[in-house]
Amino acid sequence: MTDLYAAVIPQAPYVIGAYGIIWLGLLGFVFMVFNRIGRLEKELRVLEESVERRAKS
Repeated sequence: MTDLYAAVIPQAPYVIGAYGIIWLGLLGFVFMVFNRIGRLEKELRVLEESVERRAKS
């Protein structure tokens, strides 16, 4: 069992760093998606208002 830990423990900083990078990438992606959704909602509101104005005239 100690042989297993001796093989794994020296690699722990790399594994922790890799997980950290993965989580940062995932959080960045989620932020970008929510940002894009917000912009699309604004564009949709403008489009709906334009269609309403054209329908009234």
